[in-house]
Amino acid sequence: MQTVPEQAVDARAPVDVPPGLSAQAAGVLVWEAVVGERSQPLGYRFFLSEAATLRVRGGARVRQFLDAMLVSHVAAISPTWRSHRQIFLRLDAEALDPTALAQLGGAGVHLILDADARGEPASEASVAALKQLRTAGFRVLLLACDSAPWLASLAPHASGFAISLGGQSLDGVEQFVAGLKNTYPGLPWCALDVPTVDHLALPHRLGCTAVTGPFVSERAPNLGGRFSPDGLRVASLLSKLRQGAEIREMAGVLKQDVALSYRLLRYVNAAAWGLVNPISSIEQAMLMLGRRPLYRWLMLLLLAGAPKAELTEVRGEATLVRARFMELLGASLSVPQRDELFVLGMLSLLDTVLQVPATRVLDTLPMSDTIRAALAGTGADNPYGPYLMLARAWDRGDTAAIHAACERIGMPPEEASRLHLQAFDWVLNGK
Repeated sequence: MQTVPEQAVDARAPVDVPPGLSAQAAGVLVWEAVVGERSQPLGYRFFLSEAATLRVRGGARVRQFLDAMLVSHVAAISPTWRSHRQIFLRLDAEALDPTALAQLGGAGVHLILDADARGEPASEASVAALKQLRTAGFRVLLLACDSAPWLASLAPHASGFAISLGGQSLDGVEQFVAGLKNTYPGLPWCALDVPTVDHLALPHRLGCTAVTGPFVSERAPNLGGRFSPDGLRVASLLSKLRQGAEIREMAGVLKQDVALSYRLLRYVNAAAWGLVNPISSIEQAMLMLGRRPLYRWLMLLLLAGAPKAELTEVRGEATLVRARFMELLGASLSVPQRDELFVLGMLSLLDTVLQVPATRVLDTLPMSDTIRAALAGTGADNPYGPYLMLARAWDRGDTAAIHAACERIGMPPEEASRLHLQAFDWVLNGK
């Protein structure tokens, strides 16, 4: 991803804060992946970590404040980032501000609208705002939880519908959607709050073209998964590297795999700017790369060789984002420590991508004692523990844990938020 501008947070539009509420109370910007009909990455649904709680307690003014804060945060994301993935935002239909939303550019942005007063038709202002947003290129989806007058008043002007599966009777949802499809045929559907992979069958039956929810990062128990032959070969090289094997010995192992040899030569030659003659020797390529970068490259290779199963791509993306985020968080540390943070971030999610138990990752892959202890959660004074704690808390949207971890590493949450966006930028723009 293109680096998020340093001034991004400060450049956000000012937002009127309701009495008794602070901008910090809204929490931090978090997101969950949105996947398509074949579980391919489509984009991300953004929200503020404390928004759900504040919406329940607050009235119209609080909802308007939260929506303005959300739009302001998302507007700070790199435009290049947004060219790779679509954006999904859930907003209050009665508080739409087309002028503020224009910061997002329209194209590739999906607005999911809801309202408290669903028993009455939408206001004329809401209808006019929806039409204006559609004209500007936004896709506007209506949250369909009933067929009340509010929905009927906006449906003729909408791009599609969204349905939430959180806490719903699945049979009831299916019947309800079938009825709306008869009334409004041909409009696309998006499924929100899908809890587990086992619940994906319903959105597929409903023909949802976009699906999101906790299932994307679900860590389901997997007792039978094993490393692939290619994965074991890479693991063997990692082991030799950690044990201090000579480069010549490792080069001999690598030469037995033509595909791995080719990928290493391509990688090193692509990075070797200014060399007159390309590197054609495996041993020379390893020497030029160096032991620590070689270890990191092999870890990335292990991730790239994951089995092509459902959600592999989107989970691989999340793994790289966490790895890069932890590396950026350690900017004040030494280069070897930053490299270890990157590897720790990868290892902490690698089981979800490779579809093997976390214990097998620990047992199979070589790693330093410090990384192993951080993954196992042992050692209260582990230097990498707070960084992993912060990354995990961010993925959960746990504001209290985020602030606690930020305090431990001596970094303001606003700076950590900027680095998280920068990590996404790095991943989506091809590193």
